[in-house]
Amino acid sequence: MIRPLIGMELKGMRLYRTFLFVNLLLMPFALLFMMLMNSSSRTPEDISYLVSGFIVVSLVSSFLGTLTNRVSNVFEPSVLELYSTLPPRISAVVLAQFLTYSLLVLPQVLLGLAVIVYYQGTSRINIPLLILALSLTFLELGALAVSIGAKIGNPYKAMAVTGILPWLLVVFSPAYYRSSSPVLYLNPITFLLSCIRSTIGLQSVSPTPCLFRWL
Repeated sequence: MIRPLIGMELKGMRLYRTFLFVNLLLMPFALLFMMLMNSSSRTPEDISYLVSGFIVVSLVSSFLGTLTNRVSNVFEPSVLELYSTLPPRISAVVLAQFLTYSLLVLPQVLLGLAVIVYYQGTSRINIPLLILALSLTFLELGALAVSIGAKIGNPYKAMAVTGILPWLLVVFSPAYYRSSSPVLYLNPITFLLSCIRSTIGLQSVSPTPCLFRWL
């Protein structure tokens, strides 16, 4: 059931292909290009720090925003009435949307990781833990997107929220600057950044993120 629903989502996205191309590919790659063009005076560790921030920030701005808008459309009352007459459950439709947009943003994540490997090498990267950290990032951002989209239930209102929320999450996190302030761990993005950076050797594994995460 999931595979046909993913196919339907991909077909339905043709109406928004320009928006998706700009949001999921053009803007993230342009940001990464500008970061690398300005990296001549930085060490490989500094570049890896910035690129790891880019990976999470691009997921927040593209994956979180796009999935929230699509889920809010599904939970719109008129659309819910339509799905009530169809075989697929709403949970299966939302899962298909999550998988679809996870696959679409995967290229920017892989490109960011390729840049980190190029500058830093693989000796300091714990690949199994990195895969686990990235999986956690997708799951947490996906859960946040589904929660917000289902609560709003209106794609127009969701666009207003996703225009502000990513900005707040990024500004109050050490995505592009170094900070060890415990207050920043109240932001879930800081927790995700800490998990990813600890797996690529940029910082030691610390219980602080987990402590603040589950308080």
